[in-house]
Amino acid sequence: MKMNSKIQSVVTGCKLVVAAALIVGLAGCASSADPAAMVVAAPAATAKPFPAALQHAMCVRNVTGGEKTNPMWASKVDNEGFKAALSSSLDASGLSAAPACAFPIDANLLGLSQPSFGFDITVTAHVNYKVYQPSGDPLLLATIDSPYLAKMSEAFVGVERLKKANEGSIRTSILMFLDKLRDTTPAAVVAAPAAAPAAAPTPTPATK
Repeated sequence: MKMNSKIQSVVTGCKLVVAAALIVGLAGCASSADPAAMVVAAPAATAKPFPAALQHAMCVRNVTGGEKTNPMWASKVDNEGFKAALSSSLDASGLSAAPACAFPIDANLLGLSQPSFGFDITVTAHVNYKVYQPSGDPLLLATIDSPYLAKMSEAFVGVERLKKANEGSIRTSILMFLDKLRDTTPAAVVAAPAAAPAAAPTPTPATK
């Protein structure tokens, strides 16, 4: 009986230690995803190139579906942060328009699949992307599900680990979106015809 009592005490103690670790891991105030942490870096020189028509011809027109973060709840991704990250990723890939935008992008963050808690946290972003041709016809319509695993080694505090998982899932989503752009066949952008030179003024006859 005494041995069983000791074993039970050890088990109870272990449960308390695990519970305390979870409480510590979840403690802290939540903050929004950092746009800089969601940007996809410039592609490697060996990466498949983007179609020539898309280069320096794209922009982010609308981003919807994001949520503001409640500091007392869980980290989220807002529209402004997502738009900034997507725009910076286009710029790093040589796709940002200068100055006119021929291929606008609309992105709708359908949601983030987030766990309640955990030591290693996986968040999956669900994003619908729409890219339009200069004619207004769709070039690309795609819904991308992008999971990202944030391990405890990335951040000990739970709310910070969830934030990193959010950032990683959006970064992965943008990367997958860029890969899809590489396989599109956009229409060539037709340059506007140059204006005809102004006619030379008719000389006024000299008066005698």
